[in-house]
Amino acid sequence: MQQTVKTNTVSFLSWEHIYNRSLEIFPGALAWSALLLPIILSFPAPYVVAYFIICYDLWWLLRSLNMTRYLFRAHFYVQKTLDTNWKKKCEDTKDLQLYLKNLEVQYEQLKKKNLFLDLFFPFIIFNSIKKGYPSAYKIYIEYKNLREEIKNIKKLLKQKETKNWNDIYHVVILATYKEGIDTLRPSLQALEDSHYPKDKILFVLALEERDKVRAEKNAAILKKEFGDKFGLFLVTVHPKDIPGEVKGKGSNITFAARKLKKIIDGKKIDYENIIVTSLDADHRVHPKYFYRLTYKYITTPKRTKISFQPLPFFHNNIWDAPASSRLLSQSCSFWFMIESTRPHRLRNFSAHAQSFKALVDTDFWSTTTIVEDGHQFWRTFARYDGDHKALPLFVPIYQDAVLGKTYLQTYKNQYLQHRRWAWGVTDIPYYIKNCLNNRKISLGRRIFYLLKMIEGSFSWATAPLFLTLTGWMPILLNPSFRFTVLAHNLPRTCSFLLTFALIGLLANLYISLALIPRRPSKYSPRRTLGVMFQWIWAPPVSIFLSAIPALDAETRLMLGKYLEFWTTPKVIKK
Repeated sequence: MQQTVKTNTVSFLSWEHIYNRSLEIFPGALAWSALLLPIILSFPAPYVVAYFIICYDLWWLLRSLNMTRYLFRAHFYVQKTLDTNWKKKCEDTKDLQLYLKNLEVQYEQLKKKNLFLDLFFPFIIFNSIKKGYPSAYKIYIEYKNLREEIKNIKKLLKQKETKNWNDIYHVVILATYKEGIDTLRPSLQALEDSHYPKDKILFVLALEERDKVRAEKNAAILKKEFGDKFGLFLVTVHPKDIPGEVKGKGSNITFAARKLKKIIDGKKIDYENIIVTSLDADHRVHPKYFYRLTYKYITTPKRTKISFQPLPFFHNNIWDAPASSRLLSQSCSFWFMIESTRPHRLRNFSAHAQSFKALVDTDFWSTTTIVEDGHQFWRTFARYDGDHKALPLFVPIYQDAVLGKTYLQTYKNQYLQHRRWAWGVTDIPYYIKNCLNNRKISLGRRIFYLLKMIEGSFSWATAPLFLTLTGWMPILLNPSFRFTVLAHNLPRTCSFLLTFALIGLLANLYISLALIPRRPSKYSPRRTLGVMFQWIWAPPVSIFLSAIPALDAETRLMLGKYLEFWTTPKVIKK
């Protein structure tokens, strides 16, 4: 059940209430059972625990190596995306038949060079040695992208679903609550600096009545500076007490979108020609974002049933943030880079885009949850009977890393932020109730998504604890096992496996240095060393500021102690 507030509509002793509570208890009960079971079994069955630990560490090693492979692939996709002139590609699609022929010519040229053999791993290695790894892999990416584009455009032409990019409008809804003008102004400046025609950008500043005095003061300043820069500059004020709503971003932007709908209906703009991007106050779009999104939208079949996901890069204040904040922020970015290379696993997170038609069909975002982004994916998935997916854009939207006035405040804010993100575990009960029994969705797909959701929340809350603590349980708790050969070799074996898993940290270090913005002149080169060596803090940070907050969220859901929306404070270091 996705609601985060208690209601009196369901009797406490009714079967529906028992069913709902059972679904909410399940994720937390699973996590706690897995964490406690090794402790319990260390007394009667220490060998079982020891072999489980070895198998788990081996699985983690293989997973780490696989994720490193996907991270490098994502890095090349990002570089390819940022090097592409998306404005020209949009203009080229005006004559889609001619554009398709040009793509097919490029495709045949690659085939004549026998680059299609790069699809097989041995040939990738061979060409990498011969041509240099980056060049060979970038060519492989180009080949793969061309094949996918040709397939999609042929389908669009066959189904007569073509669109002219000049007809596409972009709605940007920016939600704000308690943020200062120094946070908001750069976000609007980034919109103005973007390359897309500004008359096709409809901007909505979504305020909260709970912060009315500050919000309206900020809105007046921003409207004076940016009011004539876009096709529309709309300011909405979300009332503070609407029955049935929770206080959160979803309620705010839904209220704003409903106000905007009246204007759009008055202008008689086709809903399918409008793409809506939801932003937080600190989000700054990349200059190529709108052209990239437009191109992806007009060249993708079933475009109105798709969510488009940019990459969250926490670079706005990355050099100001302490090591723990940088580490968690970059780890989050890397995770979504990895997930973007596997679209079947990708979900909405933070900034995301959908067609206005899809939002109208789903009655916009949920007003009963504090995690509207990921939940919106499943609401759309349920609304379209599974005919919905998220596609990656591989273009960043820059965000703030967590930064408090003191180190202690930074750690507290990080904990609370990750606990709020982990509250997405409430999507599991929602999915079971609204999607699992839908026979219009294939059985295999229904089960896959359920298992993926359970594995994601379970690993988030337990993996760091398993890797660092569980291996010592049978040795510490069972004296008779302590002097066996297996007990003697257990720490060595685990250490050996986890040492190889550190290859992933080296990959993180390389890509973090490749993507991070230039060091500000106010910081000495010693700050760069801090960025390099921050990864040695990964084990304790992942436990105390990631796993435990996730376990906290799952435990609160299990106990029926629902979270309220909490906005991460934005601190600007001067």
